[in-house]
Amino acid sequence: MPIELTFGARTVRLPAKLDTGASCCIVQRDYAEQLGIDVEAGELITIGTANSSFPAYGHDVTMKCFEWQFESKVFFPRDREIERNVVGRAGWLQQFRIAIVDYDSLLYISHYDQP
Repeated sequence: MPIELTFGARTVRLPAKLDTGASCCIVQRDYAEQLGIDVEAGELITIGTANSSFPAYGHDVTMKCFEWQFESKVFFPRDREIERNVVGRAGWLQQFRIAIVDYDSLLYISHYDQP
């Protein structure tokens, strides 16, 4: 799905995948640099996956997705070789209500604050 990140006066658009098992949002480092973010100045965490782990730095950005805009903490990997763009529970999924009907290949989504 397309998302848009804004930091200061700069904005980038990028494709991302929804990962309901991911605890946070992870976006490849190149996008942070396009936004003018000093990656290593952020909050350092270690992100673990099923087969590896890697350091990443968190930064507060404005995220826009499906015409909704909100503040989010996004983590950018230290290494350029990590080319993942995923939106996870903290920073994205908690903003929405989602229903999946796998049998019909349908996804319903609304902002959490909408009735």
